[in-house]
Amino acid sequence: MTRAEPLFESLRVARRFVPDLAGQRGPLVIAGALSLGAAAFEVLRPWPIQWIFDGALAPAGEARPIGFVIWAGAGAALAIALGRALLEYLGTLRTREVGLAVTRALRLRIFRHLSELPPSFHQRHKSGDLLVRLMGDVPIVEAMLVDSAVMVATRLAIVLGMVIVMLVLDPLLTLVALAMGPVTLVIVHSLSRRLATVVRKQRRKEGALANYLQEAIGATTLLQSLGGSGRAVSHFARSNRRTARAGLKAARVAARISGLVEATLGLSLAITLALGSLRVVAGHLSPGELIVFLSYVRSISKPVRSAAKHASKIAKGTACGERILHVLDEGGALRESSGDRPAPEHPRTLAFAGVHFTYDGANEALSGIDLELRRGELTALFGPSGAGKTTLTRLALRLLDPERGSVRLDGVDVRSFDLDALRTVFALSMQDTVLLGESIRENLLFAQPDASDEEMLAALAAAAALEFVDGTEAGLDAVLGAGGTGLSGGQRKRLCLARALLRDAPVLIVDEPFAGLDAQAAARVTQTLEVLARDKIVVVILHEVARLADFPRIVFLDDGRVAGIGTHAELGRTSARYREVCRSSPHLVA
Repeated sequence: MTRAEPLFESLRVARRFVPDLAGQRGPLVIAGALSLGAAAFEVLRPWPIQWIFDGALAPAGEARPIGFVIWAGAGAALAIALGRALLEYLGTLRTREVGLAVTRALRLRIFRHLSELPPSFHQRHKSGDLLVRLMGDVPIVEAMLVDSAVMVATRLAIVLGMVIVMLVLDPLLTLVALAMGPVTLVIVHSLSRRLATVVRKQRRKEGALANYLQEAIGATTLLQSLGGSGRAVSHFARSNRRTARAGLKAARVAARISGLVEATLGLSLAITLALGSLRVVAGHLSPGELIVFLSYVRSISKPVRSAAKHASKIAKGTACGERILHVLDEGGALRESSGDRPAPEHPRTLAFAGVHFTYDGANEALSGIDLELRRGELTALFGPSGAGKTTLTRLALRLLDPERGSVRLDGVDVRSFDLDALRTVFALSMQDTVLLGESIRENLLFAQPDASDEEMLAALAAAAALEFVDGTEAGLDAVLGAGGTGLSGGQRKRLCLARALLRDAPVLIVDEPFAGLDAQAAARVTQTLEVLARDKIVVVILHEVARLADFPRIVFLDDGRVAGIGTHAELGRTSARYREVCRSSPHLVA
């Protein structure tokens, strides 16, 4: 890798985020202009000193009125300082406004993308690490895109202006003063590459630590019941130490950059001071001009120091940007392969034709499924764990696509439909209850944002959930704990079912709706499903053998295949495997 490659890599990463700056071009130009104005005042700052020194303190030619020279010089110094302070204040404020807007836009872009990625992506990536990318990496990338870009551009302008004036004053002394510049650049480029590598490792460890923290806090009750809290704390302490060590390595590299830059700048100033003094003695410079020259050398060192610090920020931003791009580059293959046809408003059939699917590329989860689910029929999917029941539902909603075969609504391949329109056809209540730490109302409104209180209460009643909601002091406005903590498993299940019912979609898929329900509540839910099945496609993934007799049509899945279709009595007579699964079911009630 050449010395320049870290810079090119940073530019390549930064270019990918240009769309996030598109809406801030005007404010960014204003911020840059204000910063350049402050840079111009910085170039002018030492000249009042030269005016006073050569005109009053050590006049070399015709003497001017000393009082006038001193007060005029002091007034000019004050005006320059005030102008610079004002422009820096306005520029800093505008830059921060732009930075916050970019952070907001980038986080929204990432979150929207994450919400559209398929379950397979979220199974491969831990949520804690994704949270670190969204909340931790984004501000670092923003600092590279906005803060560092404006600062580096401003510092370059200051250096350029000062070098031009220095060349006018004394070209030879200028060349000597700038001789250490290439050495400084080599140091910064070399260590920035090392810093980027260290930061990548640090962010990975921070992501793993955040993920473990999230999982452990969510499992506090379980850990306490098993007496495992001490073990969890020990594991966290080890991960915390590894993360701290990684952060210390990054700090050491950044400090090394700063220290070496300070050393080279100090050497440059010492050489310039010695040679410049000799130039004054030889009559090539006035004392005041030497003061201006040395002031510029010292002033140039400030932008160089700042550039070194921002080189560290850019290296960190590059590493964090790569982590974010890894997420954004994840294919939205499902969306990209979607058609633009509107989905049918009231589909009559949902069919699986010759469907094959594998998760790991080796063992088939579904092997040639041929199945038609019809409106007007209440259908149960039953089978042992791993039979393919959940995979079928994911294929229907296009959370996954089959490797062979097709899923069809009213005879049309679901890949022909607009993806968002297709998913409005379905309402889903899965076995894994998903509730947010918001109010009951907010959790229900995810299904139907414009639902009225009456509609929500009706859905809760149909799901046998109204009693415990009415039992809370705040009713619909009762705020749940994270993930629905504070509710029993059955209550969480019923709330999720109510949410699916509120959606009022033409296809309803429900996984184990009877878990945690007493006989009366289970009967009410069964009656609700029977009523809905009259004009909807209703599919219930069932595990309780005792409930099978309530369903007029049972699809028996086994080893990724349809092993039988019929009533409970019919399958019991014709399928030995069905009888075996029923006898071995842990949910058998008989």
